[in-house]
Amino acid sequence: MMEEKSKIHFILVAGFSSDNQEVLGLKNILEGVGYSASAVSFYGPKIINDFTHLTEKDCVAHISKVVSDVSTRYEKVFGIGISLGGALLLEHAKKNSNLAGIVSIGTPFRLKNKRLMNFGKKIFPVLYPIWRQLQKIERWRLNPLGAAPVMVDFMERRFLENLESITTPVLFLHSRRDGVTDYLALEEYLPRIASVKKEVIFFKNGNHVISYNPLIAEEAFNFFDLTGLREKTLELSSALSENIGAALEFEKMKYDQK
Repeated sequence: MMEEKSKIHFILVAGFSSDNQEVLGLKNILEGVGYSASAVSFYGPKIINDFTHLTEKDCVAHISKVVSDVSTRYEKVFGIGISLGGALLLEHAKKNSNLAGIVSIGTPFRLKNKRLMNFGKKIFPVLYPIWRQLQKIERWRLNPLGAAPVMVDFMERRFLENLESITTPVLFLHSRRDGVTDYLALEEYLPRIASVKKEVIFFKNGNHVISYNPLIAEEAFNFFDLTGLREKTLELSSALSENIGAALEFEKMKYDQK
């Protein structure tokens, strides 16, 4: 089993945040059971002083480069992305087949809070110069607000196009209490994805960035027919119970492509 694990790599892509911290917990879980994993931001390793200069092409190219580089060293590469991170992995899969599978958490097929976003667009020119200065305080980990207009446009336009070209196995994880993206949109867009193997797990609790209960990783492993995680996840669940809080309740929905 260890020999098989050495041939597998997981690429973990954070959502709309200034760093990769939100996927480091999952990285530790995967490495703890002997798998190789890398945690990346949605925009790449470079330092960006002004996120208004970031483009959707930059982000898509970044993800494609990471997958391409890793694919030369491992037989199987899986991608796990949160929100925007999941969208970028799916965007990559439209034209590439070098991912063995994708887990997309809180997929942004439809964004909520449209009124708030419209208000944000109006005050953006005034707010951003101040935000940009505050963003230099790294410990605050402020979201890269300057990239918001471009990334929202990507999620509402380009990302929703050509979903029929995706054939990579995909597991969608989504909380019914997600306050950022609408879980009901999965019913509309899932049929358009051509993947023969696709499944949805709806969580009855949690939020947009579902807490990294190790049992979530186990569901991904089950979907990809990988083994060797159950004992470790149960051990980690017990050890982290105080931080995790209530156990996540979920229901699965398999989708048969017609």
